[in-house]
Amino acid sequence: MKAFPCFQLAAAIGAAVVLSNCAGTTPKASFTQQMADTARIAREDSVSTKVTSSDPNMLPADQQRLGEKVTHKVKSIAQSRGGTARKYDLAISISRYEKGNAFARAMLAGLGQIHINGTVGVYQQPGNSKVGEFKLDKTFAWGGIYGGSVSMDSIEDTYAQAVAETVSKTK
Repeated sequence: MKAFPCFQLAAAIGAAVVLSNCAGTTPKASFTQQMADTARIAREDSVSTKVTSSDPNMLPADQQRLGEKVTHKVKSIAQSRGGTARKYDLAISISRYEKGNAFARAMLAGLGQIHINGTVGVYQQPGNSKVGEFKLDKTFAWGGIYGGSVSMDSIEDTYAQAVAETVSKTK
């Protein structure tokens, strides 16, 4: 009978770890160059995103799609600042891009994980001056039916949301 509370504790810890890797949970940015609040991207600003990758698993079409998702998310969640519109370029360098294996994820949590790891540079134009840089890593490792049904497309959406929240400081 005394083993039951230990089981509950282990289950609660396991659930907390798994839930932190939920497909919709945005990763926290780790700044290598902090962005000033005055450099945050606002709704009236112009934004373009270029994605490059050193990982051979990320094809040029994947790079273009992720760049478009980031630009769209930034424009959709940024708040108005007022004043003169500015132009920003986002340079995203993806170092790890793994689509994982849906069948393996469905069989057991932790197998067939999805990963997107990268560094985001924020440049204000004209002059191409870097106003911020941060790292974002997203891993998805759920198992079961939910784990098997999540695709790289969903994780890209979450990654794009995290970039947008960070550059516009909406979270």
